[in-house]
Amino acid sequence: MKNLVLVLCLDLLGGAALAQGQGDARQRGQEVFEANCAQCHRSNGEGLPDIFPALNNNPFVLGDPKPVIAAVLNGLKGNLGAMPGWKDRLDDEQTAAVVTYIRQAWSNRAAAVTAAMAAATRTK
Repeated sequence: MKNLVLVLCLDLLGGAALAQGQGDARQRGQEVFEANCAQCHRSNGEGLPDIFPALNNNPFVLGDPKPVIAAVLNGLKGNLGAMPGWKDRLDDEQTAAVVTYIRQAWSNRAAAVTAAMAAATRTK
C-alpha cells in the first residue's frame, strides 16, 4: 500500500512538473511573440485587416503545424505582402515556443510544437 501511495505521489508531482514545463514554454512563446510578431499581428492576434493577417481562429495556424513552422522560419509571401523569415534570429526552442503560443493563444486550441519539429523543418 505504501508503494502504491508513493507511486501515485510521484506521478502527481511529475504531472505538475510537466504542466509547469508546458506553462513555461507558453510564457516563452508569448515573450517571443510580443517582441517579434505583435507589431504586425497585434497582441490580440487579430492582425490589421487588409495589411497583416489575423492569427486568432486562422485555419492555417490551426492546421498542420509544419507549414506554420516553415512560415516562421522562412517567411511567407501572400496576398497581403510578405512576412520575413526568422530562422536567423530564433533558435529551435524559440520557434517551437512561439508557434505553440500562436496555436494555443486567444481562442486557438491546437497541439503544441516541439523544438525537434522546428529543427526538422529548419533542415528541409
